[in-house]
Amino acid sequence: MSPPHSPVVKALQSSDGNSIYAEAIGDPKNPPIVLIHGFGLSAAALDKLFFDDRLVERFYLVRFDMRGHGRSGMPDKADGYFSELYANDFATVASAFGLKKPIYVGWSYGATIAADICAHLPEDTLAGIVYMAGLPWLSLDMLGAVATPMVLGLIPGLTSATEVAQNRESKLAFIDSLFAHPNEVDYYTKLAWLGLTATQSPTAAHCVLSRNQDPTRLFEAGNRGLPLLVLHGANDTQIVGELVAKQMKPHFKSMDVRIIEGGSHALHFDFPDDVVEALSSFAQKVCGN
Repeated sequence: MSPPHSPVVKALQSSDGNSIYAEAIGDPKNPPIVLIHGFGLSAAALDKLFFDDRLVERFYLVRFDMRGHGRSGMPDKADGYFSELYANDFATVASAFGLKKPIYVGWSYGATIAADICAHLPEDTLAGIVYMAGLPWLSLDMLGAVATPMVLGLIPGLTSATEVAQNRESKLAFIDSLFAHPNEVDYYTKLAWLGLTATQSPTAAHCVLSRNQDPTRLFEAGNRGLPLLVLHGANDTQIVGELVAKQMKPHFKSMDVRIIEGGSHALHFDFPDDVVEALSSFAQKVCGN
C-alpha cells in the first residue's frame, strides 16, 4: 500500500553520541505508535506496517533502527549496549518527533526495549506495549523459557566472527524461519532482508544478544496497569506465544493475548490484515482512537 505522503527522516545522536536513524509518517496530531524491528534486521523490515494506509490515516507512526543494526551506529564493545543506552535511544527519538505516551510495538527482539524504557525512563513514558512475536526481555532464563530450540541453535552461527560458512548458513536459515511459507516469499524480499543481516557485524550481533536487562520495573509497570498485548502466531518457529503469555500474566493486570492461527514469526508480513486489526483494536482500548 502506498502512503499518503513520504516519511520524515531524521539522523539523530543518542546520549553517548551513537547515531540513530529514525523515520515518522502520518499526522503528528494522531495517537503515536512506535514500531521497532527484530534482531539482525532494520526498520525497513517493517515496511508493510509502516506504509499501511489504514494505520497511517489513524496514527502517527515512528520507527528507528536499534543500535547495532541497520543505519544506526554499531558500537564494537559491550559497554555500547547497556540497557540505559537503549532507553536513551528511545527518548532521543521520542523527543525529536514530539511523542507523548506512544504505544510501543516491538517485533521479536525489538520487544525487549520496552524493559529498558520502563527501567530508565519516567513511569508515564508509554501508553501501552505490544509484543509482536516478542521476546519480553533478554536473559538466558527467558530465552530458555520462550525461544524454540531451532532459533537457539542458530545463535552461535549468527554471532561467529570466524566461521564464515556457519555464519552464512545461519543467516539463510534465520531468514527462512521468519516466514510461514519461505519458499513462496518473493525472492527479492528475502534477498533484501538477508542483506539487512549483512549490515550487522558478528561483534555487534554478539553484544546485542549478550547484554543484561532487569525486568523489575517492567513488572512494576504491569502491576500499575500498563496495558500489554501479546500478539503471536500459532506457527511461530522462533518464539512460542503461549509461553510468553504465561511468563507475563503474573505481572500485567491489563493483558490481552491474540494468537493468530497459522501465524509466523514475521506476523506483520504474512498476516498484515490480522496485525493491523489487532493494533487498531488495542489502540482503541488504550487511547480511545
